[in-house]
Amino acid sequence: MRRYWRHAALGLVAVAAALFWPLTPAVPPDVVFNARLASAVAAVLVCTALATWNVGRRATIAIASLSGVIGLTLLLIHVDAQTRCLVDFEGRPVVIGTAYTPDIRPYIERNPSLSPADRLFDAGGVAERIWTGDSIRSCTRLVTWAGVGAIPFLTASAAILMRRRAYLLPARAAATSSPVAGQPEAPAYDAFLSYRHLEPDRTMAFDLVETLEHKGLRVAIDARDFLPNQPFLSEMERCIRQSRFVLCVITAQYVQSDHTSEEAIISTTLDLAERRRRLVPLIYERVELPVRLHSLAGIDFSPGANVDPRDRLVQLLTTRQA
Repeated sequence: MRRYWRHAALGLVAVAAALFWPLTPAVPPDVVFNARLASAVAAVLVCTALATWNVGRRATIAIASLSGVIGLTLLLIHVDAQTRCLVDFEGRPVVIGTAYTPDIRPYIERNPSLSPADRLFDAGGVAERIWTGDSIRSCTRLVTWAGVGAIPFLTASAAILMRRRAYLLPARAAATSSPVAGQPEAPAYDAFLSYRHLEPDRTMAFDLVETLEHKGLRVAIDARDFLPNQPFLSEMERCIRQSRFVLCVITAQYVQSDHTSEEAIISTTLDLAERRRRLVPLIYERVELPVRLHSLAGIDFSPGANVDPRDRLVQLLTTRQA
């Protein structure tokens, strides 16, 4: 849920930026209103879509970069248009164009040194007498839509980078506690997270780790806590042995994977040896559970859950201490 609140907050900031972005009073109010409204709606739609959209790491970086480049380009165009397309006339700004009307060209050729402000003054402040209507309308769009139009793209870039936090869990040294002779090994982690290494499962798993560690719990996850110079299976067994619970992110992809079956076998073996239940299915999708999980109620993380599953999980991990 924290992820959605972050995107909601970003959406509110984007809407405020769209509504209060400084635009020249030279543009008609209806044009300004339409530009602000379109930008605000687009920013809200972007935040809503990206709050639930799951995408791979490479696509995340590419889309965030492209959105950021487009947004910054529009900003630069907007700033440049403020210089080229706005002229002060008797204390008020006027939008001019970039192309002259055919009948004014002889006048321009006779007076090549006149500035745009001088030409507008000679035209009595009526830009249409000097510049074509199409070029004036183009400048109007640049000083209006280019500015507020950058907001949805920059919002998209920021929202995608917020989602990319799922790939950037805080670094932490792997636990390697040494048991005292004659005493059981003390758990180094509150839970080990078993998940499918494909999207959207990966993002859901990392988001869950972030939530649990925000509550002060220690969670082991392979992408961060497995030692890089050790065999994968031995690291899997180490983390499971040093964890009080094994959390399984249950989706259709999970029940079809291979390495999650190995994790379940190790965990089930430990259950029998230590006489305690350690497997906790986290039901993200309603699928046919493997036989080894049939006897476990689990915690419902599906969209139709009646209670907050994260609260239930945190309560389990904080009250049932080893």
